[in-house]
Amino acid sequence: MNVQLAILAAGRSSRLGRPKQLIEWEEQTLLHRVTQTVLRIQYAETSVCLITGAYAEPVAAAVADLPVTVLFNPDWSEGMAASVRLATTYAIEQQADALLFVLTDQPHLDTPLLQEILNLYNGDADCIVVSDYDSDWGVPMLFGSAYFPELLTLTGDRGAKPLANKYADQLKKVAFPLGSVDIDTEEDWKGFAKSAFNP
Repeated sequence: MNVQLAILAAGRSSRLGRPKQLIEWEEQTLLHRVTQTVLRIQYAETSVCLITGAYAEPVAAAVADLPVTVLFNPDWSEGMAASVRLATTYAIEQQADALLFVLTDQPHLDTPLLQEILNLYNGDADCIVVSDYDSDWGVPMLFGSAYFPELLTLTGDRGAKPLANKYADQLKKVAFPLGSVDIDTEEDWKGFAKSAFNP
């Protein structure tokens, strides 16, 4: 089974006022950290692509030392769906059996969670696996290849969640209660950093 992993890092981070992908924590950027997390996956066959956009050059440079394929999204200003479409097109070109989306601003993401998602997928083309935050759910999120055509039709700024919602009664869920912790504003970052350094 060939699984394409896509790190979505094309946004402008307008609410933060600086590229969240390049925030430094524990002497590395959030992007470098999540990329390393993804690369530690042990699964039948995986490859990693990074979708860039607003800050394409510095974002790509931040992972220049890692074995990832960098794809520039010229339509990044449309919103996350444009990056989903680009990642899906690439997955189809790579003849992937599934596509797993990951973001850069979930600092609690770890490799065991991603392994659990892949284990729950287990090669089913009709499978959708999402991360359960308790009060909500979302990324990391995996789609089997049966959903690739529909992923290519998405538009706007909500990414792949509208498609997963369409099949809400079929979703498989992996517990990720800290998945709701993300970095959208300077206050988010300060709050996370304070809790991380003062547990």
